Amino acid sequence: MNNNHTLKQAANVPSVKLADLSVREKIGQTVVLLSGRAKEIEAHGSLEAFLEKYPVGGFFVGAEIIKDVMTSNGFEQVKEATEQYKAATKIPLIFASDLENGCGSMIPGLTKLPFPMALGATKSEQLAYDYGKATALEARLAGVNWTFSPVADLNVNRFNPITCIRAISDKPEWAIPLLKALIRGMQDHGLAATAKHFPGDGCDYRDQHLTTTVNSLSREDWLRQHGAVFQALIDDGLASIMTGHISLPSFQAETVLGGRYLPATLSAELSDTLLKRQMGFRGAIVSDALIMGGYLKWYERSEAYLRTLKAGTDLMLWPELTYFETVERALESGELTMERLDDAVERVLRLKRRFGVLASEEETAPIPIEETEAEAIEVFANRTAQQVAERSLTLVRDELGLLPAAPEAVRNVLVIGITPSAADYEELSTLKDAFERRGIRAEMIRGVWYEDLIKREPEFDLIVYAPIVRHHHPMGPLAFSADEASACWSALTAGRSKSVVVSFGSPYVMADYFDMAPVAVNAYSNVPSSHEAFVRALLGEIPFAGSAPVDNLYA
Repeated sequence: MNNNHTLKQAANVPSVKLADLSVREKIGQTVVLLSGRAKEIEAHGSLEAFLEKYPVGGFFVGAEIIKDVMTSNGFEQVKEATEQYKAATKIPLIFASDLENGCGSMIPGLTKLPFPMALGATKSEQLAYDYGKATALEARLAGVNWTFSPVADLNVNRFNPITCIRAISDKPEWAIPLLKALIRGMQDHGLAATAKHFPGDGCDYRDQHLTTTVNSLSREDWLRQHGAVFQALIDDGLASIMTGHISLPSFQAETVLGGRYLPATLSAELSDTLLKRQMGFRGAIVSDALIMGGYLKWYERSEAYLRTLKAGTDLMLWPELTYFETVERALESGELTMERLDDAVERVLRLKRRFGVLASEEETAPIPIEETEAEAIEVFANRTAQQVAERSLTLVRDELGLLPAAPEAVRNVLVIGITPSAADYEELSTLKDAFERRGIRAEMIRGVWYEDLIKREPEFDLIVYAPIVRHHHPMGPLAFSADEASACWSALTAGRSKSVVVSFGSPYVMADYFDMAPVAVNAYSNVPSSHEAFVRALLGEIPFAGSAPVDNLYA
């Protein structure tokens, strides 16, 4: 891997030490807020006044991972926000976003990379490094210097509703080298990485956004699986870890509220004893969002926040602003020690020094990226996206010898999108475009009923079924219902000999809905580069080069 990138200290970066901070400023360093400039200005008159009263440590910018809940700000808006906040604060801020598959998924105008499971299918450490590098360079153009990625979970339970294609693999020996390379690519180029969601999602069939979930592995199995992944990343210099609203009973003795085990975000046994002391993590622990159902249902807000800080969390993600007064009162009463607060703040300051937010004596922080570099960065990011997409395409089966299809024999294609998400269906338009760029007429429809399929299939040389099941589109189980279930019922009931099923989401749909498909492909990602790669492989321009990074793909 080309990881000889040398970071240099940026000029005129302020130096901040723990002793320089007031108690309220220390409390603020443990807070990451969701950016909301208009509301902050309306309530306080200016950003300067808001940050004077609430001297937070950082802001989350761009769109949140659950896009049905929040809208996305484009590159210019994110860049403007980071610059305005920087100008308004006395203590330099760190800016975070969820850049799990490149910057484009959170910040329109930047590059969407295929999802991490596609990276897993390439099994290439060089591509993993480039994946991280591309993410870092584009992020820093927008003023973002911290990402809540990569997802380091293992997709142990194929029915888990939030890991799936966000995870690289279900096997630690497959995930570890790729995660290490990806994180180096990020951190070598000035973007702090965050492995999530400790102690490991992907075991439960439930969603921690809705309720606290459980990593049910035994101690031995956890140390061999999720524990091995997180330990390898810690040993390799990982900057931060996000704890999830997930319990790990095999490492917990304390039970509360009727014998329930606390999630890591509230558990000192997991965040402090296990992660910091036993595993030796010296970086910063950030909580998952404190607005999630798996967190909110335990205690009243102020009590929950205090328990989370005391448990070992260093940065609170999206607490209410009452958090400041809650911590001040706890310090005055002795319920919280200044030692615990200082430990958290020191970890935050180290994170900021390492990634150029504050001056560092090591002089290894990243220098700013000039806007003149934007075009070259875009080219590199797009090339990386295409390489990952092309090398990830996994041929599940071709019982008919249909692939590659002869381009001269494919003049009319029907693309049947099967997805409950209107946004995902609309994004399939770039698949249609990829056919049409090659002079192939393509028609795209959303779902189908078998009677209509029987009538229409003679019009087409090729039928492409494009099922898309993925996390939070919509929120709920990774399963089809209603119209999409009807489309799966109808699929392949006519034109079977000229049909290809390609999943642009969960690879498990092949077992659940298309086990009778004679020709099946997994592309893992509903992004332009994956659409283009599929058409190229379909027509024989490139091979199907990917390897399935997860098991249980067959019924």
